[in-house]
Amino acid sequence: MRKFTIIILALIVASSATAQGALDALKFSQLRYEGSARTMAMGNAFTSLGGDSYAMSINPASSAIYKYSEFTVTPSLMGSNIKSQYLGNSESESWTRFGISNAGLVSSFKIGNNLSALKTLTFGVAINRLNNYSSRSYSSGLNSNSSWLGSLAEGLSGVYNGDLDVTDSWNPFFDFPGASWKEILAWNSNLIDPLPDSDYDYIGATENIVGDKITFAAPINQEFYREQKGNISEVVLNMGANISNMLFLGANIGVQSLEYSDYQEYSESAQNSAFFDSKFSRFSHIFRQTSTGVGLNLKAGFIVIPVTGLRLGGSISTPTWLFMKDSWDEGIDARYSDGYSSNILSPVGEYDYRINSPLRWNLGASYVFGKLGLISVDYEGVDYSKIKMLSDGGDKRVFKDANSDIASNFKSVGVLRVGAEVRPTPKVALRAGYSSYGNPEKNYGYNVDYISGGVGFLGSSGMFIDMAFQKRVSNNESFSLYSDYTNSTAPIGELDISGWKLLVTLGFRF
Repeated sequence: MRKFTIIILALIVASSATAQGALDALKFSQLRYEGSARTMAMGNAFTSLGGDSYAMSINPASSAIYKYSEFTVTPSLMGSNIKSQYLGNSESESWTRFGISNAGLVSSFKIGNNLSALKTLTFGVAINRLNNYSSRSYSSGLNSNSSWLGSLAEGLSGVYNGDLDVTDSWNPFFDFPGASWKEILAWNSNLIDPLPDSDYDYIGATENIVGDKITFAAPINQEFYREQKGNISEVVLNMGANISNMLFLGANIGVQSLEYSDYQEYSESAQNSAFFDSKFSRFSHIFRQTSTGVGLNLKAGFIVIPVTGLRLGGSISTPTWLFMKDSWDEGIDARYSDGYSSNILSPVGEYDYRINSPLRWNLGASYVFGKLGLISVDYEGVDYSKIKMLSDGGDKRVFKDANSDIASNFKSVGVLRVGAEVRPTPKVALRAGYSSYGNPEKNYGYNVDYISGGVGFLGSSGMFIDMAFQKRVSNNESFSLYSDYTNSTAPIGELDISGWKLLVTLGFRF
């Protein structure tokens, strides 16, 4: 099990007039290949192997290996598992979802005669899933020392409270950039109050004033729930060429589509409201974000067979030019022991922008042991410090700070993929694989590793079925739900993150 500690603030993107930032740009630029059942079982180490419609997203020359036409479809079942430890309390969330990882058609056409160097041309189209965002997590515990509201109140210090009021003529969500949306919501629902004789200093509803000091009032229950879902898929338009059965070339036009949603809910509740001068009972804060995007990239690749059995391959992809649209909103529901309640929603924020994800390259080598089996190794390189964020009109100056954060905090990484296949009979194949995605962050984060295995059966009349199972090696990640503040330290929790995928490919050769 890999272990790494990282402090993350809950509601990371929920606090500004725009939701876009370096972490979102990284999330939408990363690929973690799903595959057909055969490619996933072998760790997606297919740069030099080819012969698979999903592998066209890794190396376009994959199609040129075909000597026949083929149609495949790959339904998938995936599960995420996140265990939480927070304030001495353990929680667990699991989520299972169905999808389609791959659907593809490749047609091969014989060209010329036996004397021609150009043997075949191939044309392919596929829909391949390149990343999946689905996960759920839940954390809860009893806190006797600090609160989200206390941290929020201190963070507002120096801000004039009149600028936080929502009125018919003043909308601080858009008109006042000096406070986050959650701070504005908390103020207007009376969860934050001004200190006596001050318009610029604040106290949270979970705090009391004793003499001239602000103190934490009494123990509170804290809960945090997060649900993320969505994926990146790519429509591949491919052309390949077989030259002398030794050199195989291919090129793609890739059209990516991105869908992502994030729902976060944080709440605090009093064990005994009688201890709170504010008559605080409970509150919950929600944040919702939806991101959609369409992108375009170009890719070219080769596979060469210098000697019998040995295959070498490589590919390079342009950046993916993503055109993004984000929408988000927040809300607070507050309850007090005297019967007062407040339910306030923010407006819906919307923003169009662009992300240029970085160039990618792949190198691979494999050896085919006749009809007995094969081994394959791939290495993929990508430099995440080269991600660029731009306005929808192409202006980088709008995201000057975000692009500076990207260049300073992200780095170039490698992806290692290894696979093997053994054929005990001509009709049966046994497969295994491993893949490791390097950590793109300089100071935080971790590698993400997968182990996989599968089996394939070749039937009559060109029909085949492949099955594969992949397990994500668990990672440990520490988190904090708010910032430390004067004389109060935010508790640190820990997440144990793992998951699995089950793929079945149905194929027909003709």
